[in-house]
Amino acid sequence: MKSSIPSPITRAPALVALLWAGVGNAQIPAKCLELESVLVDACQSACAGAQEGENEMFRFITGPDPIALSDIEVQWATPNAFLGWVQNATTASLTGQLNATITNCGWLIEPPGGIIPAGKRVLGITSTDMCVAGNSFADLSDTLYVIFQEAGNTFGHFKNTNNGSGVSNTPSGTQSFRTFILYVVSIQCSDSVTYNLPQLVNQLGTYGGSSPQNDGSGLAISWPGTPVLDYFNDGCQAPVTQFSATITSDVEPMPCGASALLNAVTVGNVTSSYWSGGSGTFSNTSGTTTTYTLGPTETTSTLLYFCAVSACGDTVCDQIQLWVQGTPNVVITPDGPTSLCSGSTVDLVASGASAYTWNTGAQTAVITVDTTGEYIVTASSSCGEVSDTIAVSITDTPIASVEGPATACPAQVVHLIASGGSSYAWSTGGTTAELDVTGPGTWTVTVSDVCGSDDATITVLPGEQVQPTFTAADTEGCAPQCATFQAQDLGDVDYAWNFSDGGLATGASASHCFSVGDHDVTLTVSPLGNDTRCPATVVQAGLIHAWPLPEARFSIEPRAVTIEDPMVLFNNGSSGASIWLWHFDAFDDSTSTERSPVMRYDAVDCYNITLEATSDLGCTDSATTVLCVEEPFAVYIPNAFTPNNDGINDSFRATPTTRDPKVFQLDLYDRWGTVIFSGSSPQSAWSGDGFPDGIYVWKLRMQDTDGKLHERVGHVALIR
Repeated sequence: MKSSIPSPITRAPALVALLWAGVGNAQIPAKCLELESVLVDACQSACAGAQEGENEMFRFITGPDPIALSDIEVQWATPNAFLGWVQNATTASLTGQLNATITNCGWLIEPPGGIIPAGKRVLGITSTDMCVAGNSFADLSDTLYVIFQEAGNTFGHFKNTNNGSGVSNTPSGTQSFRTFILYVVSIQCSDSVTYNLPQLVNQLGTYGGSSPQNDGSGLAISWPGTPVLDYFNDGCQAPVTQFSATITSDVEPMPCGASALLNAVTVGNVTSSYWSGGSGTFSNTSGTTTTYTLGPTETTSTLLYFCAVSACGDTVCDQIQLWVQGTPNVVITPDGPTSLCSGSTVDLVASGASAYTWNTGAQTAVITVDTTGEYIVTASSSCGEVSDTIAVSITDTPIASVEGPATACPAQVVHLIASGGSSYAWSTGGTTAELDVTGPGTWTVTVSDVCGSDDATITVLPGEQVQPTFTAADTEGCAPQCATFQAQDLGDVDYAWNFSDGGLATGASASHCFSVGDHDVTLTVSPLGNDTRCPATVVQAGLIHAWPLPEARFSIEPRAVTIEDPMVLFNNGSSGASIWLWHFDAFDDSTSTERSPVMRYDAVDCYNITLEATSDLGCTDSATTVLCVEEPFAVYIPNAFTPNNDGINDSFRATPTTRDPKVFQLDLYDRWGTVIFSGSSPQSAWSGDGFPDGIYVWKLRMQDTDGKLHERVGHVALIR
């Protein structure tokens, strides 16, 4: 600061006069007021016994209308009550004491008559019991109105950080938000700020630490628009704007005669700023942004200055040194694209110097070229000699070509590669230079670039195939018919057999047993190793004939046979047969070829009865049962029945030799002993409907024709 500036006391009347003459902020808020900053964690160590809550401060700016001090109320960020603003002899004394500490050109005044004018910055202090020396006002360079809360509220109004005693580079405290509200009661207008406690910064520029390390933590609030918070810590300083000028540009070394864009920023109550220095020219000597062009004599370096003047008349400056490369700045600029098609030209324009020499021999600033090559221009000036280079390429009309195999097997993937352009369009719809297709076949590609297009076609012919053949033995007979197959030896190949009944086999030789019907046999031969022949398949349709077998079956009448009535009828129920041979087991060679013969048995015994049924094709099936000839009383009771509606053994009943018994009672029981069926005659039959498969107990009580009672107990299996 200049030593000629008067002391704060002697200049106060002049500042007040300027204030009332309307000299103030360049921008006035549109609403009643805007918050600008808060000193959240004030310093009080300079005064013994002082409380932090008596020294906290905040700053705001009034809007387009004056505001009465009595009309302003506060809701602190902590639960402490607002005690009201006070303006009296105590506040006048405090204001005078604070002004006496200012070494810059700033000034503090109380609102005249308790009215804060429009568009003015105001500093709020949380108690008249403040520590004057706690937070420095020495650098104040602006005029602020100052207001004080009534004494008595000693606790913090804005809440300090919660990051703990350990110092960290990132916030470590739990997210905790606080809101401070300042409002004008009469017009229901307010402004507020919500901030996050762990974001508060300590004096180290980090987070956390001891209480003294966190003194001075504050936040700045932007306006207008959505507020943006800037957390900062200026130490034990009141929330006042300091005066500074700074050049922010970082300029690389420059060629002779070149230009550089320069930017600067100012902070504080600045009335004007200007650029100076060097022997070149500024595009704008005032303001914070300018373009500087090097002068002819600036061939090594030059020193430039940016200065700001405050409302106090003080001047502060910053400087930047520009370094010069020592050579002219020559540049080749084409007047169009440097990648051309045949028959086109481009002008190459050199600039940055006054004389030019091209590697073509031309000594003009502009040359016209139509040939692929590298073009170099050399320029000279008082700073030295420099060259610039540019490459020009001439592209011919594209010539399409496509590569691929000469032959392919059926369904083989064929890889095609096209070239000659920058884009490709295949007849398949593909758009890449390489394409996989299924061969054999013919494909066309259109190759294009900026200079045109061309077509190319490729035909991939079918490859040579192997010629598989095979022989078969035992191709017909009764099912299952087992046949053998032998393939012709075709060298290093793989043989795969496929039979139409679902069977598979591998190898040159194969065998398979076929079910009833006519069957196809398919052989596929695939070359292995270096054999380039294509796989092939041979099919012999209906090669195998497996004849159906007849079904032999019969029944016996009567079902119960006694020695008193030993005549037995054998009912033939076979199907698919034309020849029958019965074996009765009664005596040697007791056989019959009748369809349903009658046989007499003369001895009580059990006999194995077999029926052989033969079809017209000679296929044979047989059925066997046991016939027991009983004493005069007998009863036939099966041990299982199958109610599947095939006409055989579909129900359960008892068949006695006594045709008309005087007493007949047949009962069936489930496994819990409950009667589930009762029959009162030999014709009574149980169908099993509604009962699950399983074992059931039966009990029979019957009186024969001689008046003798018979009882039988057994079990029967229900099988579906």
